[in-house]
Amino acid sequence: MPAPYSYDLRIKAVNAVDRGERKINVCRTLNLSRNRLDTWLKIREKTGKDIVMEKYFVDG
Repeated sequence: MPAPYSYDLRIKAVNAVDRGERKINVCRTLNLSRNRLDTWLKIREKTGKDIVMEKYFVDG
């Protein structure tokens, strides 16, 4: 199983999209899959939290 993404990386990615950066550019710059970024954005939308957490990050 690959190591989970760091908390800082999640925040950087989500904040970059919030600033208006294109998702594809954020993914290329931070070496993320588009699916992963979309998942983080959906989690934030559902929970309404600024901090992107999910079970894989919390549970290890």
